[in-house]
Amino acid sequence: MGSVARVNKLGDRYVLLDQLGAGAMGVVWRARDELLHRDVAVKQLLLTDVQPQELQEAIQRAMREARIAARLQHPNAIGVFDVVVENGKPCLVMEYLPSRNLSSVLDERGPMPPVEAARIGSLAANALAAAHEAGIVHRDIKPGNVLIGRDGAVKITDFGISRALGDVAVTKTGMLAGTPAYLAPELARGSEPAPPSDVFSLGATIYAMTEGEPPFGRSTNDLGLLYKVARGETRPPVRSGPLTPLLTRLLANEPHQRPTAAQAAEALKAVANGRQVPATTILPPTGTPPGGTAIMPPGTPPGGTAAMRQGPGTMRPAGPPTARPSGPPSRPPTARQAVPAGPPPGPPTRPPRDPEPEPEPRKGRGLAVAASVLAVLLVAGIVYAIATSQKGDDTTANPGPSTSDQVKPTQPPAGTRQQTTTANTPTQKPTSQGYPSPPASASQPAGGSRFTKAQVVQFVQQHYGKLPANPDAAIKDFTKDSAPTPQAYKDYWKAYSKVALRGSPIVEASDGSFTVTVAMDLTETEADKPKTEEHTLEVSGQGEKLLIASRDHP
Repeated sequence: MGSVARVNKLGDRYVLLDQLGAGAMGVVWRARDELLHRDVAVKQLLLTDVQPQELQEAIQRAMREARIAARLQHPNAIGVFDVVVENGKPCLVMEYLPSRNLSSVLDERGPMPPVEAARIGSLAANALAAAHEAGIVHRDIKPGNVLIGRDGAVKITDFGISRALGDVAVTKTGMLAGTPAYLAPELARGSEPAPPSDVFSLGATIYAMTEGEPPFGRSTNDLGLLYKVARGETRPPVRSGPLTPLLTRLLANEPHQRPTAAQAAEALKAVANGRQVPATTILPPTGTPPGGTAIMPPGTPPGGTAAMRQGPGTMRPAGPPTARPSGPPSRPPTARQAVPAGPPPGPPTRPPRDPEPEPEPRKGRGLAVAASVLAVLLVAGIVYAIATSQKGDDTTANPGPSTSDQVKPTQPPAGTRQQTTTANTPTQKPTSQGYPSPPASASQPAGGSRFTKAQVVQFVQQHYGKLPANPDAAIKDFTKDSAPTPQAYKDYWKAYSKVALRGSPIVEASDGSFTVTVAMDLTETEADKPKTEEHTLEVSGQGEKLLIASRDHP
C-alpha cells in the first residue's frame, strides 16, 4: 500500500503532466484541469502501512480533512479545489503556483537577512491566523511547506494533509514519517496539535531562515532529535538581529507563553518594515490555562485585563488567593504585580528581601507603613483615572497618570517584559470598575480611531456581503464625497453573479483611518470560472459608524 502509481488521468478530469516533487507524504504533480482549462497541483497521498480493512477509513479521513482545508481561502495559503480517489488512494487537487519551496531556497542561498525572513514569516503568519480563525490547525509547518513564487509571493501548502495521513508522528512500524526538527515540544510529548503548536513551528521555520538550521539543530538520529524536541532544548538565536526577542517568544517551551499567529504576523511585519515591535503583538493569548500566569482581579470576566508575573526567561504563576488583602470587590492590577515574583509585598522600589518573615516589630511596622502609602497612591490613581475618563479623554493617546505610572517598580532584569493580556472592549473606556483599559491591540481601538480592527473587518465583510445582489444598500457604506454614481455602481455589479472574499481582510490602522486589503473571487454573470482580484479600501469612522472613504475599484 505504500507505493504511488502514476495514472495518466485522475477523476476523468485532471491530466498529469509532470512530477513536481515527492516526499514522505506522497507525490506532487502538475496537472491540467480539462473542465476549467487551468493548471493545478495534484498530490497523491501515500497511505503508509494501512491494512486493507483500514483503507476505507483512511480514505474517508483524507476526504474529510480535504473538505475542511477547502474552507480556507487566503492569499497566502494554497487553496484546495477537489479530492478524488484513484486506485484506492486519495488525491488532493490544489492551486498551482510556479514556485520553489523555502527549504530548497535555503539550501541554495544559505541564511537570509532578518528583514527578509520577517517579510516571508509575516505573510505565512497571516495565512496561519486565517486558518486558526477558521478552526484549522496545519500541524506540519516547516520550510518544505512554504512556497516562494517567482514574483516573491509566499504561500503555505499542505493544510489538512498531515491530519489526513494520521499526523507527522510515528507510523505503525514505529518509524517517523517526516522530520521532527520543526515540531513543538508539546507534540513530541504527546499533546494534541493546537494553534500554539503551529506558532512554534512557524518560529522554528523563521529561525532556520536566519540561523541556517532548525532551533534543535540537525541530526540523522530522528529519535534523538525527538528527545531534544520533547525537552524543548532550543539553541538561542545568534544571527537573527531584530528578530531575536520575537523568536524567543515564538519558541517558548510552554504553549500559553507564545503569541497568537495574528500577533506574530503584526510583529513580523513591524520588523520587516524597520519598525519597533509593538509590545501588544507579542503577548501570550488570552485565556491562560490553569497554572499559567494570568492574575485576574476579583470579579474580572474571562478575557478581561490580566497582569502577568514574569521572572527572567520564565513565567511564574500567581500567588495563593490568601495573599490578597480584604477590601473592595475588585481592584486594578498594580505595577507591583507585574514585576518578577518574589518575597511578600513591600515598598515597590525596594529590592527583594529574604522571604523569611522578619521578627523585629520595627520592620513589621515599616512594611505596614509602606503598604499604607501604596494604598493611598492606588486610590489616588483610581480617582484620577475615573475623573479623566468622565471627561472623555482617550486612555491610549493621552493616558494620564495611572497606578503603574505613580508606583514604579524596580527595573526588571534584562530579558523580561511587563505584559498584559487585553480585553475585547469595543472602545477605550474604563472598565466597569473604573480602571483604565489596557493599550490598544488588534481587538481594541487602534491608530487614533475609536473603532477596532475587528470592527473594520466585520464592516468590510458586511459591505461585500450585500453585493452583487443589493448595490442600493452597499452604496450607503460610502462617505458623501466618495460615493459612486448610483446607476454606474449598479451597472458595474450587474456584471457579476457572485462575490466571495478570500480569507479575512487585512487591516492597517493609521492616523484615525484604516487601510484594508481585500482579496476576492468575482464570478461574472456570463462565466462559470471566478477571477481573483485584490483591492484596497480606505475606511474611516464617521460619527457612530464606519464608512468607505476611497477605493481602487468601482
